[in-house]
Amino acid sequence: MKTDFINISELTVLDPFASIFPIGTETLESIQQDMETNGFDEIFPIIAWEGKNIVVDGHTRFAAAKAVGLEKVPVLFKPFENEDDAVLYSFHVQRNRRNMSDEDILTCLALLDNIHGSKDHEEKDRSRLNRKETNEMRAKELGISPHKVDKARKVMEHGNDQIRESISSGEKSINKAFQEVQEIRRESGEIKGPTTTGLGNAARYTQTLGKFLKELTRIKENGWQDVSQEKALADLESVKELVESCYPT
Repeated sequence: MKTDFINISELTVLDPFASIFPIGTETLESIQQDMETNGFDEIFPIIAWEGKNIVVDGHTRFAAAKAVGLEKVPVLFKPFENEDDAVLYSFHVQRNRRNMSDEDILTCLALLDNIHGSKDHEEKDRSRLNRKETNEMRAKELGISPHKVDKARKVMEHGNDQIRESISSGEKSINKAFQEVQEIRRESGEIKGPTTTGLGNAARYTQTLGKFLKELTRIKENGWQDVSQEKALADLESVKELVESCYPT
């Protein structure tokens, strides 16, 4: 394999490669400024799928090159048997040069499960040992502990959109989201055990709010004829006053 300079317009950016690790704004700006001064460093070429011209690695460099108006970029073409092999290559190359955020962990765990799923879980009824072994394999690939993999998996399996979004936004860690998920599951009776301290009220609030919004949506679909606008707004004002009383100034 050798590096070739080709027209940037000949390369294609597609998912899932482009979405494995989002492009960081600060990193992009830094590379772009360097390219404006020194051009594209041939030591770090873009890796593309041979025969398909799909960018497999180097999406930030590719974006920076387009931003500064480079017509040609150094490209190393690499053959892959299929998309899964190409995606795994992209993941491992990028994983080895960055510290993964909790959002990255959730994204990549889902990605790896999707690729390896049919091989890891051939039996419909998985034993705890099989799950444990799977978590250990994922932990090695992700560079984290099996315990954190298990927590991330439970958040993916049982967490609602709001909880998962809180990880993506950086509001919550996987550990905090996991505790909230477990508390909600205890509240619903899905799992047994005493409630934990600290997150109990927060979990109950999230669960209650979800049920409230779901019920309001159902009522809206059936029509609001039996509920006057004045009463609905008065009830919401009561809720507002209650919330404000919980946070005294």
